[in-house]
Amino acid sequence: MTLVGLIERSIEVRAEPAKVWDVLVDVRRLPEVSRHTVEVKDAPARLTHEGQRFTQVVQVGGKRFTSEWTVVRFEAGHVLSIEGGVGFGVRYCLTESVEPAGPGWSRLGVCIKYKLPFGPLGRVASRLGVERLAASEAGQVLASVASLAEVRTAGRASPVVSAPLP
Repeated sequence: MTLVGLIERSIEVRAEPAKVWDVLVDVRRLPEVSRHTVEVKDAPARLTHEGQRFTQVVQVGGKRFTSEWTVVRFEAGHVLSIEGGVGFGVRYCLTESVEPAGPGWSRLGVCIKYKLPFGPLGRVASRLGVERLAASEAGQVLASVASLAEVRTAGRASPVVSAPLP
């Protein structure tokens, strides 16, 4: 039996969609946007098509985990989906999307689907821990990508992450 979870978030970014997209497709910058990412290996300069792969090393709770990621959907300038796993049978599909949100603004979205194949108690405990970590990471990554892409203007508030947990 597999437990499936879904986390969705979005944020308004004061930057043109192309600038936000440029940050997303340079996965070598993951350590800048993800507080748990300590290293990215074997990554191309930019993600440009389906089938590309890279390795992400994360540190959580004092332990290091390696994730192998593959681009499974690529719509240049709009949608990037990668699939990977962190071991123990945990699988993720991360979809990031960028769309115009008015002159000089973009809407950046993230959707995380995950699968956890564990026994009944393990599924519940793991889901709570994985979901909390993924939800926290999603919000933090959105804010960091926005910060890297944003046009700085005086008197403008920082972007706010929206969308409740499912």
